[in-house]
Amino acid sequence: MLKLRSARELVRMAAVLMVLFAGVDPLIQVGFAQTQNNRRRVYTNDDIPSRGEAKPAPTNAKPNELEPEQTREAEAKRIAPFVTTPMVVVEKMLEIAQVTTSDVVFDLGSGDGRIVIAAAQKHGARGVGVELDHRLVVESTEKVKELKLEDLVTIREEDLLKTDLSTATVVTVYLLLEANSELRPVLEKQLRPGTRVVAHDIRIPGWESSQQAEVKADGNTHFVYLYKVPDAFRK
Repeated sequence: MLKLRSARELVRMAAVLMVLFAGVDPLIQVGFAQTQNNRRRVYTNDDIPSRGEAKPAPTNAKPNELEPEQTREAEAKRIAPFVTTPMVVVEKMLEIAQVTTSDVVFDLGSGDGRIVIAAAQKHGARGVGVELDHRLVVESTEKVKELKLEDLVTIREEDLLKTDLSTATVVTVYLLLEANSELRPVLEKQLRPGTRVVAHDIRIPGWESSQQAEVKADGNTHFVYLYKVPDAFRK
């Protein structure tokens, strides 16, 4: 073991070590510093996230940013999540159904209203959006007013399984398979002969489509299925 006999020798040795350390790779120096820091770090319970602890609501949230009671209730009853349909797919759905000015297009789970709005704007058809989420109903209704389409488009705040479909000539859906299964007997009971049903991506179980198409959007392939009442379920 090296013995230092005086303060002068201690200073000299410190200077030598500094020179040697300066020649060491910087990455090693950083690693050494991090190691020293880690040795000094004392972990406490604050470092462990609590799995059961809910995040507090922001105190500066505006009233219109808070989730309304109607929206929470709608989410509890919703049979399919709200996922927007790309506009290129919307156009294909209306095209494959051959929508005209004489049609009444029902979109079940209308979300932001884009399908019924497009049916009115581009095809002159009447549109009825059926949506359970109060917030989406308000937003889509405001959009309809903004575009001055109130004479053609109506948004209903209703359960799609309980809404009256007797006036529909075209029905569009973008739902989960289970939801389509629940909806099927409703469609078979209410829809008049000649009504066209267009499904996005998810087929209606037990029905036979008369036509289908593929659409590329956002790097994905979407499928559009056309069904005609009553041929789809009487074959």
